[in-house]
Amino acid sequence: MAQPRIIVPGASYLLTRRTHQRVLRLRPDSLTNQIARYCIAWAAMKTGVLIHSLVIMSNHEHLTVTDPNALLPDFIREAHRAMAKAMNAAQGQWENLWAVKPTGVTLLPTVDDVVDKIAYTAANPVEAGLVEVPEQWPGVNDWEPGKVLVVERPSLYFDPKGGSPEAVKLEIVAPPQVQGDLSDWKERIHEAVETKVKEAQAKIRSEGRAFAGESAVRRRSIRECAASFERKRELCPAVSARDGSVRKRRLAELKEFRRSYRAAKLEWTQGNRHVAFPYGTWWMRVHHKANVLSAPP
Repeated sequence: MAQPRIIVPGASYLLTRRTHQRVLRLRPDSLTNQIARYCIAWAAMKTGVLIHSLVIMSNHEHLTVTDPNALLPDFIREAHRAMAKAMNAAQGQWENLWAVKPTGVTLLPTVDDVVDKIAYTAANPVEAGLVEVPEQWPGVNDWEPGKVLVVERPSLYFDPKGGSPEAVKLEIVAPPQVQGDLSDWKERIHEAVETKVKEAQAKIRSEGRAFAGESAVRRRSIRECAASFERKRELCPAVSARDGSVRKRRLAELKEFRRSYRAAKLEWTQGNRHVAFPYGTWWMRVHHKANVLSAPP
């Protein structure tokens, strides 16, 4: 069973999910790009989640987001369910799109950490040795602050009578902490992305490898699996912080949350429906109407 997560308003995260068996089901083409952007933008519209960056690789996705309304699990469910169904319809498939392993959710405690992960997502196609610069990636790689795309509803799967909008806006925004003129923020993001890209380029070249190129990416079959080595059963980090003291403090908070949650859950299973779960509890609050403590002062 997955560990309980703290879901609180205003938290920022790196989200990661892989396809089933690392198959290249998300290989870039115009329809796949449209479906991915539409589903993620629609889920964001429903939940109020803010998108800071988004990259769809051939066998996985990365997003950096902020969750103002503490609805992150709803956002993940809505985006991934719609993507799975629409991609199956587009590709004539019936089986799972996503790996059984849940979406990786990594807390980003500070704006510095958000910047770091925006740069990481933007540089991902370069780090993988697929293209030399992010702009060459033929798939979704949206990270430019202020970017707004109007994404039309894909012509398959979505039923206009079922409530799916004709078009949605995918907006790449700054975290709420960034106020006023965004020129400094844009410059900061561009510098961070450039640094990550140069590091990735240097690594690929030091290994004597060449970049595959856009044409090679497009030629791959959606039935192929990624050939690169991947460690099995690795845990997704719960917190990613550049400042070691911040990371240590947040991990301590998470440890205490889980201890309090387990104690409350034990009382609940023993019949105490008045027990209060710790602040940040999501599943028991939403699905069982359990009492949850207020935010600490």
